[in-house]
Amino acid sequence: MLFRSKYEKFLSKELDIQIGKTNTKLDSHRNTVRTREAAIGNLIADAMRDGVNADIGFANGGGIRAGKIYTPGTIITRRDMLLEMPFGNVVVKLKLTGAQIWEALENGVSQVENIAGRFPQVSGVSFTYNPKAQAGSRVVSAKIGGQPLNKGRSYTVATNNYAASGGDGYKVFKKGEVLINASGATLLASMVMDYIKTKGSVSPKVEGRIVTQ
Repeated sequence: MLFRSKYEKFLSKELDIQIGKTNTKLDSHRNTVRTREAAIGNLIADAMRDGVNADIGFANGGGIRAGKIYTPGTIITRRDMLLEMPFGNVVVKLKLTGAQIWEALENGVSQVENIAGRFPQVSGVSFTYNPKAQAGSRVVSAKIGGQPLNKGRSYTVATNNYAASGGDGYKVFKKGEVLINASGATLLASMVMDYIKTKGSVSPKVEGRIVTQ
């Protein structure tokens, strides 16, 4: 028991290390991250894209788990980020065509009415979709780096190994060329923590990356 309490004390000390501050409100509740653009989703997707130098960052909303609110000015700890991203996923890098990315976006919004975990939180790409349209035909338009998505050209995508292996219906990711595979990849939570730590403070906000028609 003495060993256990010492270990728990050590663990708490490690987990409660402060990594940075959020200047804006973050909401990781299930209904938020699985149905619409979320500031915390943007933060995670930005960190993924930045971490592997990709055109696009792509996170499945179901992988954001703590279900809490961080008010502006909140100090973020290692514990917070490990509770938000508890699955031990790593960040992989793929090369996909614009057509395949469009297909991935369609999958992402195909079950929004069911609050499904596949809902995408994105970076480097913005899109408009119609939730009332038939699943598979909901995406109306998409831009990458501010330019209309070109279905014929290739783009690089940062995502987690779960989605990359077809999880949450992202079968199209399995067709991509693998540039960084899971064995050579960084833990997602670590990548986000490093991103926040480097910046010192972050100010993610909802900014029209995902627009409902």
